[in-house]
Amino acid sequence: MDITIQMRSVEMLVKFLKHDVANISPYGYTLQKTRYLPEGGASAPLPRGVPEEQGVPSAALARFFADIGAEADTLAVHGALVMRRGRVIAAGCFAPYRAEVPHMLYSMAKTVTGIAVGIAADEGYLSLDERLIDIFPEYVNAAQAKILRAHTVWHLLTMSTGCRFNEVGSALDQNWERMFMESIPKFEAGSAFEYNSMNSYMLAAILRRRTGVSLTDFLRPRLYEPLGIARYDWEKCPQGVEKGGWGLSLTLEDAAKLGQLYLNRGVWNGRRILSEAWCRNAMRPQIKTPNGELKHGYGYQMWMADGEGSIQFNGAFGQYVLAMPKYDAVVAIYSGSANLFASGTLGGHIRKLFSSVSPRPLPPDPEAHAALLGALGALCYAPSLPDGLGTDAGEFRRIADMLDKREYALDNNTGGLFPQALQAVHGNFTAGCDMLRFEKRDGGLLVYFYEREERNALFIRPDGGFAQGRAAMKGEVQLTGARAVWKLLPGEIRLFIVCSFIETPDTRMISIEIRQNRLHIVFDERPSLGRVMDMLFELVGISQVAYIKRMLSEMRREHVENLVRSMTVPEADGTQIRQNDVFV
Repeated sequence: MDITIQMRSVEMLVKFLKHDVANISPYGYTLQKTRYLPEGGASAPLPRGVPEEQGVPSAALARFFADIGAEADTLAVHGALVMRRGRVIAAGCFAPYRAEVPHMLYSMAKTVTGIAVGIAADEGYLSLDERLIDIFPEYVNAAQAKILRAHTVWHLLTMSTGCRFNEVGSALDQNWERMFMESIPKFEAGSAFEYNSMNSYMLAAILRRRTGVSLTDFLRPRLYEPLGIARYDWEKCPQGVEKGGWGLSLTLEDAAKLGQLYLNRGVWNGRRILSEAWCRNAMRPQIKTPNGELKHGYGYQMWMADGEGSIQFNGAFGQYVLAMPKYDAVVAIYSGSANLFASGTLGGHIRKLFSSVSPRPLPPDPEAHAALLGALGALCYAPSLPDGLGTDAGEFRRIADMLDKREYALDNNTGGLFPQALQAVHGNFTAGCDMLRFEKRDGGLLVYFYEREERNALFIRPDGGFAQGRAAMKGEVQLTGARAVWKLLPGEIRLFIVCSFIETPDTRMISIEIRQNRLHIVFDERPSLGRVMDMLFELVGISQVAYIKRMLSEMRREHVENLVRSMTVPEADGTQIRQNDVFV
């Protein structure tokens, strides 16, 4: 069956490249983001403190935020929070991102699933030595009983099952439990580490079976409410079980609470959430990780960050919580980076920050603290923009007058307002953008994107600042923050729009060039879809696109390369179909 899964996965990726969106998933589209966030009451804030009182110079924190903000093209940090001794000493979001808006965690969700397993084990709902064949007997025949006889909950927690059924395979069948149980492991249980989100999914499925309630309902009175976590959303599989290994959204501050909970050894405001024994075992290396992202070992759904007891919760595209007992400190980061933590510069910036801390309070420095607060209030996500474009107000007024009420019909394309990576994660694919419309409104310019039955608009401010908005596709609503730069040339208008989907790591980069009655548009994004594609190929067991080229003998090499290019950075030409007779 596993060879079949891999071949079907390759077929699915080829359909993705060909934009055969109607046939990518065999079980169709299901709305994943079911809530419009932020929703519900505000989360309880963490205690605040003055940095110097906690032994940290305000100036060092200001440098830290300045340094990570300066690497917007690589680190692409959306928000950062630093705690010492249980108090927040610095926190800020880079506009247009907002502290009250939950953000997709990707694999950081695994740690929350691990916490749920710990609570359930403490309450007697399950034990770590329970065998999977006993928990899922309906999927076990004689052959599978022999193959999986040693696989336990512990092996799921420590990523040591060796299961071949992975995240990409989850798009091939509705019954993930059955697919997992029928997959033949790559190695003997517990003999090696291999990161696979389906291990975490199976933990969520076990919790539902053992407790009789959903993962979210189980955690609400036991974790969310005690920690004051009010805004959360967890995507579900086709069978209605939370995905476990991904799909959870939390605010940055609520994610930081999870790190502090482990530093507190499971106690929150005097109430025990997790047993001390669970925390001790979860925070120590249970298995070696020679081929893992981090090399210091893996505990219970978390990484060991160093050899000094630090732990790290990692999520794709730069979602991190780092808890450091050595410093009694927590650092939480949300971002939109394609770089891995171990190979990027973020770890160096964190080490530099904590090289300046003191075990004792420092002398007050009100001037440096005021400067820090000012800098935190002015943070802005500022990726590199095309040369020659700016925010000249006079040019903007002329551009808005010229474009008002113009409409352009686009050639067939695979572009859309939603970033391609976000479309792929939710299986929510556009049919392509077929028309653009421009309209003056409230001193700015609205750009309408028509994608068959969908219509979304981005508001461009005349000062080039971010405008908050929302975008929707097939019932999925996402909050956005958009800004633009522009240039008016003789016979030509250039617009470059940066549209951040602020609940996600993804940012759409849209380039528009208009000459007389013709328009050309390019849909790019950050993180780059090319990097996302590399991750997908690796998950399927394909390390290079060249492997696909060899397998698909009927497809010419240049054809495959063109497919990859057209899918990762879609382009389209447009013809004006409505005009206002204003042009320079």
